[in-house]
Amino acid sequence: MTLAGSPWEREEFVSLIGWMRKHNRRHPDHRVHFMGDDLGAPKLGDHIFERVLSSVSKTRPEALPRLTELYAGLRPFDDIFAYLRKPVAERKENAALAQGALELVAEHQEAGGKDYAWTVQHARNIAQTFSFAAIDLADPASVTAAERLRDQAMADNVLWWRHHTGHKMLLSAHNGHIGYLSTHPDMYPRTQGAVLRDRLGRDYAAIGFSFAGGSFLTKASLEGDWKPVTVPAARPGMNEHTLDRVRYRDFYLDLRTAPAAARAWLDRARPVYDAGSTFTPDPLPTLALGRAYDVLIHLHQVRAADKL
Repeated sequence: MTLAGSPWEREEFVSLIGWMRKHNRRHPDHRVHFMGDDLGAPKLGDHIFERVLSSVSKTRPEALPRLTELYAGLRPFDDIFAYLRKPVAERKENAALAQGALELVAEHQEAGGKDYAWTVQHARNIAQTFSFAAIDLADPASVTAAERLRDQAMADNVLWWRHHTGHKMLLSAHNGHIGYLSTHPDMYPRTQGAVLRDRLGRDYAAIGFSFAGGSFLTKASLEGDWKPVTVPAARPGMNEHTLDRVRYRDFYLDLRTAPAAARAWLDRARPVYDAGSTFTPDPLPTLALGRAYDVLIHLHQVRAADKL
């Protein structure tokens, strides 16, 4: 599986990377970096396994034979949807192997130094991915547990990066991952944002987006293709309908300092456009914006990102 057709292969991301390169050239002592915080699915590059094995071969060669054995049946992992067609029991066994590999790699990590910390983190991401991929799609409880694991893993990866670098971060993700409330609590009971707020307190601020109409990329099903879908202007009763009636076309609002009357309105759950990996126009989910985010950016209209 490649990035072709994915939501990442877009002109907007090329522009962002171009800006980052120019910034880093102008400010070599104040560089900005990308760091992925998600699981390795839908594709866990074989180079990640190689990085772990290569590092262990240099720092703990006595552990290499066992680690090679543990990883032998797990690679390559290049198509999550094909992998999910394997029996659940087999995928659970693989998750146990990946966890065993992590525990082996993490032994004596204090003596490995900063570089070896990255080795442990790579092994952790492999274990997280296989644990998530042990999901039983036919069991709602298993789906909920897997999604809880995913958001917890994303939060843990962000916290790891912060601990090891001390950097300030801008976390970019779907509203339902960075906010404090979920539009689908049965499937996503605890968001990455909720975990980060619990761990970081006010050092974490959730910035949500809303829009009153337009188009965006989504899929009809998880295995479908990314395609643009267009939604009509927000109708009365939706959060976005009221937000779109203010005198500014696009604006941001600090929900933490909103007056009492606005807070009362913001803290009530109403139908909302929820543009994610999949989109269901009817019925729309509900969300209380004031309880979900610290800051809200509202756009009158959006358009789908441009494919390369």
